[in-house]
Amino acid sequence: MRWNFWTGFTALALLMLGFYLLNPLGPASLDPRARLAGYVPYQVPANSMAPTLLAGDHILSSVWAYVGKEPARGDVVVFVSPVNDIGYVKRIIGLPGDRLAMHDHRVYINGKLLDEPYLPPAPTIETPHQDYGNLAEAHIADGEFFMLGDNRRNSADSRLWGSVPRANLIGRVERIWWAQDPQRTGKVR
Repeated sequence: MRWNFWTGFTALALLMLGFYLLNPLGPASLDPRARLAGYVPYQVPANSMAPTLLAGDHILSSVWAYVGKEPARGDVVVFVSPVNDIGYVKRIIGLPGDRLAMHDHRVYINGKLLDEPYLPPAPTIETPHQDYGNLAEAHIADGEFFMLGDNRRNSADSRLWGSVPRANLIGRVERIWWAQDPQRTGKVR
């Protein structure tokens, strides 16, 4: 068989289609960039992750980060909400099997205060109609993660919709590749 441009192009197209349909990286996204390249760019829509990520920041999420290893506490991830199929960016706070509680905006994991150096000091402001600062102790089921925004007083997260299944994770946020303040670009911590 003689290989020419169209034969090669057809073979490559079929290979990519098969890779897309098999989804070996496993992201919860139909985005071909996630399924084929393993990296997906996003723009942060709101300040729920401030000061780590600000509205308007352009971030790069890596699907490869969780191939062969599990997500860790403190990872900033992109995931699909279990209640409305919208992509969110939040931080993993609770892991499968943890007992998690919140008192006065402080997170307790298995009865111990969680050190969160990425959070700014919280001012004393009461949130009307909902008490986001307190959460009764809850057990996180196997295969699920508890997500919180760094801007706890302005974040829709697991306090509202519960734990997020592992299958809903798209990838870990690796870097800010564009921000209005160029000093903020680089690796996300």
